[in-house]
Amino acid sequence: MDYIIRKANKEEARELAQLVNYAGKSDRNRGLDLYGWSLSAEEGDDLYDVGAREIAEGDGTYSYKNIRVLETQGKIAALAMSFRVKKKTPEEMNDVPELFKIFKELTNTIDGCYYLDSLAASPDFRGMGFGRLMLEDTIDLARQGGFDAIHLIAFDENIPAVRLYEKSGFYPIKDLPTPDHPEMPFGGKAVLFRKDL
Repeated sequence: MDYIIRKANKEEARELAQLVNYAGKSDRNRGLDLYGWSLSAEEGDDLYDVGAREIAEGDGTYSYKNIRVLETQGKIAALAMSFRVKKKTPEEMNDVPELFKIFKELTNTIDGCYYLDSLAASPDFRGMGFGRLMLEDTIDLARQGGFDAIHLIAFDENIPAVRLYEKSGFYPIKDLPTPDHPEMPFGGKAVLFRKDL
């Protein structure tokens, strides 16, 4: 199947929000991102519109500017969001919603490093190797940026994801137990992985 990998566009923000949410979704939750967007939504807001506004703003790390997409058959089939980590101050950590603190605690240990925040494939295009292609593309971006490593976080109970990352040369360096919350996609531990470049 023919495909291209390219930078995401601001006009695709809603579609990007839907795909980003898949990265933090499992059979037991609606998605971490949807939960996060619900915290700032006004009454009657569509949560994907809230996410789309955040992605379209282009400020900070959670932006279309940090997303690359794989397009095939005129559709976005997969995406990867990656960027350089900036450590949060104690004051900034106070503003992080409780459910997300575990991830910020892990990324605070890799200040200045390259980080793959979200990797997702559309359900219509799963099993076609597009997630692996986006992972390889992100690794190439880190190399081109002069980084000596790339990091990501995965849940130890998300066996398919962990297998993909380990096959690609990632290894665990730190983990924390996941909080018991209905919106957390997996129990067990959130694991910070590293791949040396």
